Amino acid sequence: MLGNRFYDETGNQFTANNFKSIDPYIQSSYLNAKTVKYSPNNYINAALAGIGDGHNGGGPIWAIFDADAVAREQWTPSPPHVDFDEGFFFQAGSLAELAKKIIMTHQRVPMPPANLEATVTRYNSFVDSGVDADFGKAKPLYKIATPPFYAAWATPVIHDCRAGLRINAECRVLDLNGQIVPGLYCGGAGGFSQHGLARATCQGYIAGKTASAENTRN
Repeated sequence: MLGNRFYDETGNQFTANNFKSIDPYIQSSYLNAKTVKYSPNNYINAALAGIGDGHNGGGPIWAIFDADAVAREQWTPSPPHVDFDEGFFFQAGSLAELAKKIIMTHQRVPMPPANLEATVTRYNSFVDSGVDADFGKAKPLYKIATPPFYAAWATPVIHDCRAGLRINAECRVLDLNGQIVPGLYCGGAGGFSQHGLARATCQGYIAGKTASAENTRN
């Protein structure tokens, strides 16, 4: 929100046991912890850090890119692919102008144009040097230098995608329009701040309780 970088853009969102992070892995051995590859990640903490204005979080996160990125990635930065009207996407001929344009409901304070200009200038210097001196990005490849410049809403949402079914708090399955599918329940769907067996167990209990109550009424 303040026009500053806060993390390696290619980094992971939080620390987890990833493939080969414990190598070799020995089944049931307490020694596994000694072979964990230490690779700290704090994306979530960084994203939620406040800015000293009495609110939680640092406001919206904006992905800043230029015309070269659009051509390179073959994006189409125009409606209906982007949303100009609701304040989730902005375009301008200069970085300063872009910062001034970023006005929307969740942007608690204006983005200082000087901050964004300084941030991009510093990032571009990392492309020249090949070293991200701020956040250790493996290899900054492309400068942000060719107008027009763009700002796209990129605020992260913590979620799971381990199941294809959408459910409500009663574990009733919802259709593509968000409407309840009568008589259909699901336990173990993604989200609800639970993982693995704990999620499946809790949601199975909720689904069973919901189904039982509905059958009793019928």
